[in-house]
Amino acid sequence: MSNERHLSHLELLDCHTHSHEVNGLAIRSLTYEEWSGGVTIEEGQLYSIGLHPWSLPLAERLTDLIDQMRSLLASTPQIVAVGECGIDKVRSNASLAEQRTWLEAQMRLACQLHRPILLHTVRAWSETIEIRRELAQEFDPLPPIVLHGFRAKGEVARMMLSHGFALSFGRHYDPAALRLAYEAHALLVETDELPQGLTHQKALAETYTHLAEALAITPEALAECVAATPFWQQVEWLGSLR
Repeated sequence: MSNERHLSHLELLDCHTHSHEVNGLAIRSLTYEEWSGGVTIEEGQLYSIGLHPWSLPLAERLTDLIDQMRSLLASTPQIVAVGECGIDKVRSNASLAEQRTWLEAQMRLACQLHRPILLHTVRAWSETIEIRRELAQEFDPLPPIVLHGFRAKGEVARMMLSHGFALSFGRHYDPAALRLAYEAHALLVETDELPQGLTHQKALAETYTHLAEALAITPEALAECVAATPFWQQVEWLGSLR
């Protein structure tokens, strides 16, 4: 683990946000337009980069863009995760086969560089499990793989947890799924898009308070649970929390 800083159980960690006003305890998800367009990487800020299934580039650009991602991940220690990426069967500009190709390439890159993965998954549970299973035959161990913004029911949560995924929750969630992730020590917290009028700090604190109340625990206990997950332990191991 990094000797520069150890995670405090009282720190509120945010694995996925699009807010520009975050501190070093939140991972800002950069869009393709941002990371490919030379967005300024701020000192002390954590980032993730990926290609979202809603707006995938043309297939012939895959090799070039994966190479761009590889270069950024290798040269920029503040970029600590790959994502969001995934398969969305409801909303995408690409076919299911194309989405799968892009997802496999990004997940393989993350495995090669030992970066955690943040997934956007809509009605594609079996496909996502299959890709993870295939990668597990190539890479041991796999990096932490998180289903961000998890809203599916408890039975889906149980299935995904049993296959080694972690689940990240925001303001909207299924109580049974939340409880299962907590009991599996595979629960993360995120703000994603902020409610209008709320700062990132306020939105994150409210999310922790709300989720903790649903679990009948304190926000401090929830923060401790989140900090102990393999996802955040790997981020700390990468030496990127300042």
